[in-house]
Amino acid sequence: MKQDDICYGLDHWELLEMDVGSALERVLEDACEKVGEGFDAVADRIEWPIRILAFKRRDIGGDAFAVSLGLDALGRALESLDEEHCDPDGAASTPTVAMTAAALALGRAIVAEYVSWTCEPNGEVIEYTREQVKREEEGGDGGRM
Repeated sequence: MKQDDICYGLDHWELLEMDVGSALERVLEDACEKVGEGFDAVADRIEWPIRILAFKRRDIGGDAFAVSLGLDALGRALESLDEEHCDPDGAASTPTVAMTAAALALGRAIVAEYVSWTCEPNGEVIEYTREQVKREEEGGDGGRM
């Protein structure tokens, strides 16, 4: 998955689908009570119209978080080194310009490449009426669930 992937689902779903068709299919499957049940019986259990929301991956904090992450990693690394290799009576090590630049680059690389599992609605809502779904079902698999 990529950070700019769009996922689809209902507002209360914890797990989302990667395309609108799969989300719509899941709504129908969730309403189906037995194999072979006809569309009308399944549709009677659904609140219409079906409102499928588009979701985007949640931003994890941008550059401010990247800087914080990098500097935190640098601080922990120096602390770990100081515990093992520093004069016990001396001051803590101070990061150099090169260490700080590398830490910031690390933080930015992590934030740029990390894909958040959590999503939030992007504002797009796709509505399906009972009639639209029935037409699609009849055209696809003969109206059988």
